[in-house]
Amino acid sequence: MNTVIDYIYSVVGSTTIDITTITIRLIVSLLLGVAVGFERQMRGRDAGLRTFSLICVGSTIAMMLSIWIPQTYPHFLNGDPGRIAAQIITGIGFLGAGAIVRGRGSVQGLTTAACIWQVAIIGMAVGAGLLLGAIIATAITLFVLTIIERFERRHYLDGANRLLVVRCATPKPDIDTLRDILLKCGAQVGSYTFAVDFKKAESVISFRINISSIVNQSDLIQKMSELGFVTSVEMEA
Repeated sequence: MNTVIDYIYSVVGSTTIDITTITIRLIVSLLLGVAVGFERQMRGRDAGLRTFSLICVGSTIAMMLSIWIPQTYPHFLNGDPGRIAAQIITGIGFLGAGAIVRGRGSVQGLTTAACIWQVAIIGMAVGAGLLLGAIIATAITLFVLTIIERFERRHYLDGANRLLVVRCATPKPDIDTLRDILLKCGAQVGSYTFAVDFKKAESVISFRINISSIVNQSDLIQKMSELGFVTSVEMEA
């Protein structure tokens, strides 16, 4: 067993790009991409197994191409092999941006976008022969996505994100009072937007909040509706 592992490690770390090195590096890259993609797939994200596997394998082959060019064409003076690797980081940013969705009062997909960028770097590390570094980076990525995510939810976001839309019959509502009601009911206020219609003398406040499972949402809405200037309260997932 140790002999097989040592052989794989020596091949992956080889500075010569041949058929054996290419095959083993691509297989290792596929496995690491699947590991991260499986976690995203289990959470129902649009970018899952296939996406992360292809990103990791593609980055690996591109990185090996950067190494192969100077080995095969040593007298190719006008080429810069490092340019291919550099463009991976830039190009993968556009793919990650496509995973980010901005909704009403919230932004979703940032973690998936970061994972896309991370997996591309892992693939580049495998392509460059940095096997141990790629494995450690994959392990850290999975640790952040699972263990730290649970810690974050338990201590900071023990609940669900909601968009609370409060419509007021005045262009100058008491926002501080609304915030106090949210805080007293146990909701965490992340941010809010404020829109005013001076012709109708109305205003709309959209709070981005996080509500714990123990918070009585009906009681929260009822307290806001008792304010004289609030005409309606809507809560969206």
